[in-house]
Order: sequence, then structure tokens, then C-alpha cells
Amino acid sequence: MAAICNGLSLSGLRPYGATFFVFTDYMRPSMRLSAIMDRPVIYVLTHDSIGLGEDGPTHQPVEHLSACRAIPGLRVVRPGDATKWQRRIGRL
Repeated sequence: MAAICNGLSLSGLRPYGATFFVFTDYMRPSMRLSAIMDRPVIYVLTHDSIGLGEDGPTHQPVEHLSACRAIPGLRVVRPGDATKWQRRIGRL
């Protein structure tokens, strides 16, 4: 998905992709490339809390946030509520 978004951005579009945050392990190389190439790709990653509930321990990422923040050029936004999200989305 992330690689397809990169290709779409190279054709002049501003794509976005959405999935669970735990799947950034599989997306990291493509996310890194889009960040390094300064491509306008938006990744909407949900379910990023250890308080996720019935999905179990395999869907409760802890180290994924720091791994994404370590990618040069990747802007990571993690708002706490809808108000913070509205404030942040206006700056993108």
C-alpha cells in the first residue's frame, strides 16, 4: 500500500493510505523512501495504543512509534483527541 502511494505521488497526486499502526513494520521501507524523497504521502494509522482491548498483544505496538519517529523527514502526528487533530490538520 505504501509503495503504491509513493507511485501515485510521483504521478502528481497527493495520496493517502490507512491501516493499523502495527503494520508499519511492513510499510517502513516505503514510508522511509517517501520521507527521504519528500513526497506528499499521508499515512493514516489507527489502533496505536496498548489499551486496544480484545485484539490482543499482537496488535498493541509499543516500539513502532519510536521507529517511525526515527525515520528522517517523516512527520509523525499523534493527537490525543479530535480538537488536537483539527488544530494539527490545519497545519499540514
